[in-house]
Order: sequence, then C-alpha cells, then structure tokens
Amino acid sequence: MEELTASLEKMRVESGNPTPEPFEKLINQLHELEDSTTVCEELVAGGILPLTVAAIQSSSLEAQAKGAELVAELAKVESCRLGCVTGGLVPILVEKMSSSNTKVALQACRALGNICYEHVFLPDGGRVSVMESGGASQLLSLLQRAANLPNTADDHQLRLVATGFLLNLLNSYDTVQDQSMEAELVDVLCEYLDKFAEDEDIPTHVLLSLTCMADTEVGRGLVVSRDITPQLVRVLRINESPEVTETCLELVTNLAETECVKTQVAQGGVCEAVVEVVRRHRNNPSSDLSPPIIKTATDLIVLILVGDESMGIVYSNGSGSVYQELLDWLTSDLEDLQIAGALAMGNFARSDAHCIQMVESGIAEKLLKVLSSHNSGEGDIRLQHALLSALRNLSIAKENKPVLVNQGALDVLLPMATAIETFPVVFKLLATLRMIIDGQTEAALKVGSSSEVVGRLVGWCGTTDHPGVQGESSRLLAWIIKNCGGDSSVITSLASAGCVAPLVLMLGSEHAVMVNEAALALVLVFGTVVTGNVVEKTKLPEVVTFVLKNPYLPPEIMSNVLSMMTALSANEPALESVKTDDMRAAVEELATHSNEQVKTLAVALKEKL
Repeated sequence: MEELTASLEKMRVESGNPTPEPFEKLINQLHELEDSTTVCEELVAGGILPLTVAAIQSSSLEAQAKGAELVAELAKVESCRLGCVTGGLVPILVEKMSSSNTKVALQACRALGNICYEHVFLPDGGRVSVMESGGASQLLSLLQRAANLPNTADDHQLRLVATGFLLNLLNSYDTVQDQSMEAELVDVLCEYLDKFAEDEDIPTHVLLSLTCMADTEVGRGLVVSRDITPQLVRVLRINESPEVTETCLELVTNLAETECVKTQVAQGGVCEAVVEVVRRHRNNPSSDLSPPIIKTATDLIVLILVGDESMGIVYSNGSGSVYQELLDWLTSDLEDLQIAGALAMGNFARSDAHCIQMVESGIAEKLLKVLSSHNSGEGDIRLQHALLSALRNLSIAKENKPVLVNQGALDVLLPMATAIETFPVVFKLLATLRMIIDGQTEAALKVGSSSEVVGRLVGWCGTTDHPGVQGESSRLLAWIIKNCGGDSSVITSLASAGCVAPLVLMLGSEHAVMVNEAALALVLVFGTVVTGNVVEKTKLPEVVTFVLKNPYLPPEIMSNVLSMMTALSANEPALESVKTDDMRAAVEELATHSNEQVKTLAVALKEKL
C-alpha cells in the first residue's frame, strides 16, 4: 500500500504535466494483486479519478493511453463504476475514441466498455452516460475505421475491445440499441463477420451483439431486412471454435422464430452449413460443447422446417441434400440425431403430395423399423413421440393408409397401447392409430378385436390427467366402430367393454366434429346391440337433451343425433330408461325446425317418446 500511495502522490505532483510512468507503475502494481477490489476502492476514494482526467486530457499520447488504461482497470471493480460516471470521465473518454493513435483509442474504448458493464447500484447508468455523450456514433465510427486497419497485434486488439464495448453497450438496454441501429450498425457488424470470421473472439462479440439487437422489435426488423444469412453461413463453415459455433447457432435460432427468416436461411444455405457442423462434431468431438452444439443444431433444423416455404425448399421434391442427410439421421447411434430426423420427417409430411412420395420411397417403413426397437415401456420417450408424430402425418393421406397397414404398422403400434404410460406419447399413438384405420376395415377389426387394447382405451376415456388422451381415446373407439364394416361381434364386444358411456360423454363435446363422430358411432352401436339396456350407467338423457337444445349445432349433425335416438328406440327397455320431459320438449321444438331433414326425424322420434 505504501508503494501505491507513493505512486498516487507522484501523480498529484505531476498533475500539471502528467507523465505515463506513474500510471504504468500503478497499473502493474494492481496486476500483481490477487484481488484489487479494496485497493481500487481506496484509490477512487483517495482522489485518483481527477488525476486520470488530467492525464487523458494532456498533450502526451502515452499519458493519455495510460490514464485511460488505469480507468479501465478501476472500472473492472463494480463499486468504482459510479465514480467514473459522476466524475465526468465518460464524455472525455468518448472523445478519445476518435484518436488516430491506436493505443489511446483502444484504452478509451476499453475503459468505456468496463464502465458500461452491469452494476447493481447503477443499472444502465454507464450506458446512459455513454449515449448522452455521443458514444454510440463515436463507437460506430471507430468500428468502421478499425475494420480497415492492418492485422497488427494492436489493431486486432482494438477491434476486439471495440466489439466487446459494443456488446456491453447493447446488452439489455433498448434505447442504446435503437439509436445504434439507426446508425447502420448491422452493416458494420456484417463487415466484421466477412473479414474476421475465422477469429475466435471478435465473431463471438459480433454475434452476441446481433442477438441483443434481435431481442428488440426495431433491431429485429433491421437484422431481418439486411439478411445476414451469407455471413452466418460463412462463420458456420470456416470457424471451428465450439464457442463461436454455438453462439452462431443460437443467433440463427433466435432469428428463425420469424417466419420470413426461415425462408431466408433455407434459401441461403444455412441448413447445409448446420449439417456440416453436426457432421464435424459427431465425427470429431472437439470439446464438452460438442453434444450441446449437436442438440442446438438439430433443433434449429427442425425449427426451420416448421415454415411451409422453407420446408419445401429443403425437401426439394425429395432430392434435397439436407433431406437425404436427415433420413440418415434416423439410423444414427446418436439419439439427438434420431429424434431430429424423425421430427424432420414429420415436418416434411405436411402435404399429401409429400406424404405419398415419402411413403412410396420407403420412409414409413424406416420409421416403423426404428420404432419397433423402441415400442416398449422402456423406449426413449422423446424418440417415440417424434416417430409417432411423423407416422401420424404420413397416415393422413388416403393412399398411404393401406400401405402402412401392409408394412406392419399395427404390429408395431398395438404393443405400445398396452405398454406405454406416458400421456404425451399415448396421445400421439392414439391419433396415429385413428388415422391408419380410417377406411381400412381389416385394420379397424384388428384394433377392435384386441380386448387388451380396448380395455386400455376405455380406461383412458376416463382419465382427467390429460384431456387430449381422453378425447383421442373416445374418438378412436368411435372410428373403430365406424370403420369395422358393421361387424356385429366387434361392436357388441366394444359395448360390453364399456365404450358406450365415453361415447355418450363425447356426444356432449364442444367440438361439432366430435359430436358427429360420437352420434354416428352410437347409431351403429344402437342398431347392433338390441338386447339388454345398452345405455345403462350412462348420462344419455342429460347429454342428448343438452345437444338437442344447442341452437348452433349444424343441421346435418343434429340429424345424426336424432338418427341415433331413432336407432335406440328399437330397443324399448333402453328407450324407456332415457325418456324425460326435457328430452321430449327438445324434440317437439325441433319438429318445427327450418331444416326439412331435422324436422322429419324429430316428428318421427316425438311419436316414440
């Protein structure tokens, strides 16, 4: 401390004509300390800041540089930043950023960058002061100038410090971002990515700065309109630093949340570059960052494919290089790649044309083969979910349903119905089965004939833990009945297994399509099961009355509900058990309905009630 006090005293003596030596000595002394926090606080309290001002404003370039460097060292300590702001240092340092002397500009920039760093007692105070002093425009000019300087060590350091200062200035401070972006900052940052893409630190600063800008509405618009895709592709292709790669992937992911950017990056070759990144880190893992990089990269590919136009670009009629690579991921020994490959196939299968072409080329068979190794309760949940999502989409096209059945889809899927407990996976499984059996009598019979599967479906119809599973279970029961070709043994066994009660509840759904599906299924049940009280222990009277009184139900669906009750009327004990005054009143009102079919059915049913 005695040496520090001596250095401080010498600075005071020379304050009229500062020299760099005492500043340099004090800086070296600070560097020798393990923790300089207390010493820096005492120096600021002892009046060091006015002495640095004198040095920075002196005629000696060396003294200017050392004065600014000392401020940079002091501003590393959080509690010293406020004094730098209130002591009037910011406008002086901002002015020195325009110095033609690289060392002066570098240290002024470094000092300001540290002053702008986070401060619990000075939130955004340093940034505000920099902005009010014209710091954003000065920094922009410095960045433009530094971009064209030679590749000397000092010039490289200036670029590194300037981009670091920019990051601190932009971080979580909207006002700076808007003003900086109006000064065409995006163009300058693109120039840095073009020129210094292979560097390790500068691209990180630039990419993080662009991320900060993209987090504001104005900034995002500027970055998107500039289309920085070529720069991002360049960084991904030639920079092998895991940290830079990860930062670049995160920026692309951020931007790709915007729909038009998905198209930009798909057209600009980002997907191809990302696939190269995956290949590089899969074949030659470079660090602990390789697994998260692969995960981020694969998630990004899937995100890009969410866009309709971008998906079409990557698919390229089934011949795109990225599409072919994603197919290979399905059989990878890395789970993240398998999952991404399956999710990607699900995204490609969003049009009938794609679905048909993909099934013809054997994609469904590949998916089923992978799923067959994961169709037990021990299978990977994420992979199961992804594979089922893809199969469900592929099975929507009418032409694909018999192909999937012939490829043994049910042999893979039905065991899952009795083994899987995870509701999100169950939900996808039920939706997939429902799509596959549509119009496929043999498939519907196979599902409906499995007492174990039907038992699970009826059980899931009563779950309150996952409304989606509850709804899909009821719908699948309805579709089995609709597609089983009127097979009386299957319909009777379904009724005996308890499917009528959930179908009755489904009849009261707020979704018209589900009301219709339930009514049509119950028409078949009531027309087939004519012995005993088929509606015993159901809420049919209340539900039917509620539905018949619904003024918004389309006439064609109302007709199906009335037809369902007409079918039930053939079973006199069952009909007697559901008759109520409210139901009769609702039917009487429909007897004057404006739709002729509804009116005719209601008049006939009224006579039986």
